[in-house]
Amino acid sequence: MELVQPEKIEFLETLPIAGKGRYVTYSEWKGIAPVKVDNRLKLDLNDDNVKLFFDYIQGGMPLVPIVRSNPKFPHRLHLPTRVLLEMTSRCNLKCHMCPRQSLERESIDMDPTLFKQCVDALDAIHIDGIWIFNLGESILHPEFPSLLKYVSDKKNLGPIWLSSNGRDLNARFAEMIVQSNITFMNMSVNADRPETYEIISPKSNFNQHMDNFNDLIQRKKASGRRTPFTRVQIIDQQCARDEIDPFLQRFTGHADILAINILEAFSQNVEPNQEDAILRQRKEKKSCHRINRSDLFIFSNGETTFCDTDFNGKFSLGNAKEKTIEEIWNSYLRKKLIELNKTGSLNEVDLCRNCLDYDL
Repeated sequence: MELVQPEKIEFLETLPIAGKGRYVTYSEWKGIAPVKVDNRLKLDLNDDNVKLFFDYIQGGMPLVPIVRSNPKFPHRLHLPTRVLLEMTSRCNLKCHMCPRQSLERESIDMDPTLFKQCVDALDAIHIDGIWIFNLGESILHPEFPSLLKYVSDKKNLGPIWLSSNGRDLNARFAEMIVQSNITFMNMSVNADRPETYEIISPKSNFNQHMDNFNDLIQRKKASGRRTPFTRVQIIDQQCARDEIDPFLQRFTGHADILAINILEAFSQNVEPNQEDAILRQRKEKKSCHRINRSDLFIFSNGETTFCDTDFNGKFSLGNAKEKTIEEIWNSYLRKKLIELNKTGSLNEVDLCRNCLDYDL
């Protein structure tokens, strides 16, 4: 679920002015229909959608729930639509719900030459979004400043996403990010109390992380720039569920986007997440949304996959050091899994058999 400050949604007309309505709880937000926007928060101009948006504005809602529209290249089967390029697989925290606790591959920085080669290749084929992170804290990469500038200078990558857990997000990095061409800056808040944060991310400093997040948000506001959109995120998990509403109160009117994410089980490989995932309601038919989403993951070692549950690269479509993006995307393995998904036969695949995230 994503909730956006109304003025951040791009529209052709001046927004009507209305008084602020009452506070809306997380439970209530779940039952409120989202407004359709594109991947840069531009309003879908369908008449019903515009009316819904104006109803929310005139009702004084401090936030608007959104759903992003279909990608720019929905039928381009021979090439990926979105790419997650893992700048590093190193991290400075050990969060209990993160699949890093089951990571088997080496925690390393991506070779800068490989990173640039991948960015060049993706820019050449045009994609609908790039995430320059995956299972790691990108600002830890020793060449982060130059790599950030490199990706910022490209024109055909779609929205550029970056994320941080806040620990090392100092003033230098914050200003660098605000002045870059990053489109969305995600900040993983994960709790609203120091005690809960210590459970989720042991040996961390909640207050310091909040100070770092707030500093970046204030720098963005002071810059007068539309982007990067500041996006704060909390995960709906048992230990922090009672803190979602305080989280919403803390950041409403402050960050551009407030996100509440569903806890993933990662094919039941992350034990603390299993209980929540098992209880979550889902469609019985096991048709995987992720296979159909056309996402490509390029890990810090160059290995590739197309599902974030496969964080150890068991599927391995090929290595970006050795193959082109098109060769990787059109591999025999990926085509085989697409066919199995069409016939509802993914249970034949070990990694997919016990997956609880196929509907996300």
